[in-house]
Order: sequence, then structure tokens, then C-alpha cells
Amino acid sequence: MGFFGGAKSAAGVFPGCYTRGEIPGQRIVESLGLVEFTQKGIAGDMPEAITDIFFGLLAEVQEKGGNAAINVRLMSGTYQRQGSGWNETYVVAYGDAVRAAPDDI
Repeated sequence: MGFFGGAKSAAGVFPGCYTRGEIPGQRIVESLGLVEFTQKGIAGDMPEAITDIFFGLLAEVQEKGGNAAINVRLMSGTYQRQGSGWNETYVVAYGDAVRAAPDDI
């Protein structure tokens, strides 16, 4: 059993989410501003939660009319839920929403 009670390893590719400020083979047509998605109360299957987080971020991008997020970063922390005595984990994904097109157009 690995960290967070899940598999010993996990890997994922999230089309549309890029940690760099550019997208290989594409050009940025329009910058649409900062987008953010927060997932609170994470416990158990961390790889599944991360997938939900990236898809949530992409939904925010699409709401602004974009098709990709660049400069994507993750920030996490814990907080104590009021009155519960338990710590809960949150992850915030954020980046720049853009509309990108293939270089050849």
C-alpha cells in the first residue's frame, strides 16, 4: 500500500494542463486570465482526487472560453474543520486560461 491508502505508484497525463508557459506545437491565441479550482476534504485515493482536480480546472478554463491552462501549479495544505478536531486536506490548482491553436494555422 502506498501513500494516502492508494496504489504504490500512479502517473497521469492531463491533456490541456501544462506547467510551462507554452504548449509544444501550439501558439497562444488569446489569454483569458487566471483560473482556480479547489478541492477540499481530500482523503483516501489521492490519484483519483488529483484527476478530479485537473478536470475541475479544465472545466473552469472552458467556462471562460479557453481550451488549455498554462503555468499550472498546485498548492496544498490542511485546516481543522470547526468543532471536529480532525484536520482536512485541500488542494488548489491554478493557472492561466488560454485559447491555443496549432502552429501551422
